[in-house]
Order: sequence, then C-alpha cells, then structure tokens
Amino acid sequence: MTRIQLLSVITINLILLPVMQLSYNLFFITTIAESMFQLLLFPLLILLLNLALWCCRLKIASSIHWIFIYVGQGTALACYFVLHYWQLEPYPDMPPGEAAFDLCMITFFIGVWQLVALLLVNVSTLVITKIGMSLKKLDRIKSHC
Repeated sequence: MTRIQLLSVITINLILLPVMQLSYNLFFITTIAESMFQLLLFPLLILLLNLALWCCRLKIASSIHWIFIYVGQGTALACYFVLHYWQLEPYPDMPPGEAAFDLCMITFFIGVWQLVALLLVNVSTLVITKIGMSLKKLDRIKSHC
C-alpha cells in the first residue's frame, strides 16, 4: 500500500463525504427530501465513490478501506449534527433542551440507519469475495487434476 493510495481513500471518505453532507444542507435541502437523502442517497453515494476507488485497483486491504468508510460516515454525521445545531431555534413553548434532544435522536436514528445499510453491504461484499476466492481455488484444483 502506497501513501498516495491511502491518501486517496482518506480524501474520499474523510473530506469529500462531509463536504457532500454540508453541500446538501446548504444547497439541496429544499429540492431533495432530507429522509430520501440521509437514508438512501447518501449511503449510495458513499458506496459509489468507494466502488470507483476500488475499480482503480488500489492495493489497500479491504478492512482498512471499510474502516475509512465508517469513519467518513461518522464524520459526515457529525457535520450534519453541528450544522443543524447551529441552526437550532426551539419553539417558545418547548421545554429547555427539547429541541437539542430531538436533534440528537434524529441524528442517532440517521446514523444507525446508515450504519446498518453500510454493514449489510460490507457483509455481502465479504461473502461474495469469499465465494469468489473459493471458486478460484476450486478451479485451480480442477486444473491440476
């Protein structure tokens, strides 16, 4: 693994994902429904960007790659929370802290959903990789016989 390969994974997952999250909150929140973005489009964007990196044939272990995917998702979620916390204006009849608690709960549920979606993809890619490797071994054994 070279430094440039590792930097490309870090750049995509730790810089580009939070920038995409912030750009959605600043520019596209009025055109794309937030639930649609947070629960479907954002995990799909994470996967597509990392699939493009994977197609570049980076020689990075998949475990390291997935760690950076999870850290990038967490960083983007933290950016989501901070941006919404700055914009937080509780209603006058709300008890103190109710708006912040609601934001914490929404952020928690969004994070859990995104984490579950990424874990499902992670497990499925692991299973597909293991099946592919076992089929290659089987082909080698058949060719030697």
